[in-house]
Amino acid sequence: MMVDYSDWLNSLPGEFHLNTGWFLVNAIVSVSVMFLILARCRDLTDSLGWEKCQACITSLIIAAWAIGLLWLSTTTGTEPQYLTFTEKTERTFNVSHLRCENIGGCPSKKLPEDRTEATWLQGNRYVKGWILVDGNKVGLVGSNGILLTVKES
Repeated sequence: MMVDYSDWLNSLPGEFHLNTGWFLVNAIVSVSVMFLILARCRDLTDSLGWEKCQACITSLIIAAWAIGLLWLSTTTGTEPQYLTFTEKTERTFNVSHLRCENIGGCPSKKLPEDRTEATWLQGNRYVKGWILVDGNKVGLVGSNGILLTVKES
């Protein structure tokens, strides 16, 4: 039996994009703070000499490090949880240890190619077969050529 995976495909997270508003705020504040510290260091160097403004240079380095951490905190995040193709298919067809027999294995965020060779455990029996893909519909075909039935919910 072929199962429609349209809902699963639509539930997958999109690419991560940095929030433009936060990025602009971080960029403006970061550049402003760096210029203020740099201007203060230059004033101290002119009036006190190089030896006396080492603390200012250290502050500039610490500020740059802190700004970098602030920027990183807005660009990284946790990825939303979702079922991979393997997890979805194992639950749908009541199999376990599904493996695509190609170089990259089963894709996690998309459907595999039609007629991808695969192996899985069905109960305690090892099965070698294929993953059939027709548009957004997916089916598992055992070595006997028969489509697996969907697990009853």
